[in-house]
Amino acid sequence: MARDIFYTAIDIGTSKICTIIARVGPEGDLKVVGTSVAPSQGVEKASIATIAEAQEAIRASLAEAERYLGRRVPEAYVSISGREMTCLNTTGLIHTASREEPVSRKDVLNLIESSYPKADVEKEVVHVIPVNYWIDGYRSVRNPVGLHADQIQVESHVVMGERNHVYGTIRAVENCGVLVRSLVLGALASSEATLSEHEKEVGVLLVDIGDGSTDMAIFKHGELWYNSSTPVGGKQFTRDLSVALGMPYYVAEELKEKWAHAMLTAEEAQEEVALPSFQGRPSRLVRRGELCKPLVDRLQETLGLIMVKAQQAGLSRFPAGGVVITGGTAEMPGLRQKAREILGCPVRIASPLEVQGLPPEQLKPSYSTVIGLLLWGIKHHGEKPLYRSGDRIPWDHKVLIQRVKELIEAK
Repeated sequence: MARDIFYTAIDIGTSKICTIIARVGPEGDLKVVGTSVAPSQGVEKASIATIAEAQEAIRASLAEAERYLGRRVPEAYVSISGREMTCLNTTGLIHTASREEPVSRKDVLNLIESSYPKADVEKEVVHVIPVNYWIDGYRSVRNPVGLHADQIQVESHVVMGERNHVYGTIRAVENCGVLVRSLVLGALASSEATLSEHEKEVGVLLVDIGDGSTDMAIFKHGELWYNSSTPVGGKQFTRDLSVALGMPYYVAEELKEKWAHAMLTAEEAQEEVALPSFQGRPSRLVRRGELCKPLVDRLQETLGLIMVKAQQAGLSRFPAGGVVITGGTAEMPGLRQKAREILGCPVRIASPLEVQGLPPEQLKPSYSTVIGLLLWGIKHHGEKPLYRSGDRIPWDHKVLIQRVKELIEAK
């Protein structure tokens, strides 16, 4: 008799720890049964800086979500981001035993193995994603199994993280008594909740502007092709405003939330905003345009960096699917229009897919990663865990090959 399956997603962010617990019924119906948002601690620029502090914040978020469920959860899918995450695209080529025999799954596994990057003791592999295959050097196919060829070639996208960053993230979660079922790149998780299959297929650039970092991911042929992270996010926007106005950070954050706009009209720019008194200074009035200028300047610089990284990745122009922006800063009014002006291409602001049982206040861009993380876990259910509890053994070569095999069989 089929039973309900429960999934847990934990997004470790710079300003908040989000936990979602969901149930998938025998008929495939998905419903969120527990959620929690706890203030983050020990996390800087999307990376865990102090494990003890981070795990206490994770523990608090987990406990609140588990309260709705009425019991502890054994494992979770966990996001990982930050500039410690890097990538490379590799290729591999093998000759088949005979053109008369169709390409087998074993052939493809050998092919993937030939593309695996050389070991780096300072890094751990988080994802290996076959992007494209070629038959006899010219014919591009999605899955070569069953075809006839003299040789097959693959391009794989490999996502890696600095060893300390990867293990620190796992330790912070597993010290709370929860097994890390798999780490998932934050931008990859966000894509599950924000991008359509058509956008991934024709090519799209996803930009996730969180509180501590801005992550980007380029998709080609339906798969992740490039990813990077810049340690600038919403908190830096607030710091810029704090410095420009001579106000403390918490006041600048309140002003940003109330008055920020990326593309004011001439009339709106002349509106007067009252700044509170501070350390003996009397309250004063500033033009809204003056208040928004440091925010717009930072936005322009951030999107400029995205353009540079896209060019460095090998893009001569933006993909056909344009640019999709998500994350907390994407909620700034006028951002889509300003981004389109800066980038010169179609821009869409993405909120996450609606999931039954999810509170309405969490159907915002700032929750794209945790919702996508949940969807990623459901989609990849049954794949081997990336790490094991206790000894925390990372994927070795054989485990990676096994996972690729599972991906091939699922297609």
